[in-house]
Amino acid sequence: MKKTVTLNPGESKVVGFTFTPATVKGYTVSVNGLTGSFVAHPVPEAEFTVTDLVIDPAEVYIGEPVSISVVVTNVGNKAGSYEVNCEVV
Repeated sequence: MKKTVTLNPGESKVVGFTFTPATVKGYTVSVNGLTGSFVAHPVPEAEFTVTDLVIDPAEVYIGEPVSISVVVTNVGNKAGSYEVNCEVV
């Protein structure tokens, strides 16, 4: 990547570059003899926990409804969808 900058005597300008990494790894940057580095991490993912199972009531007669609920929490770093599966056997 190259950019041309034109300056008057005593003048300074910030010259910026943009790079988008495609691989998880450490990168070394060199700009006219100055060096630095950065690390590209994997894209964060959604991660879910399922807690607080509530079954109400605990005892019923045949033909009566039972309410079942849980709390689903996204504890990850990105929005996402999660399929909640309830089985009654």
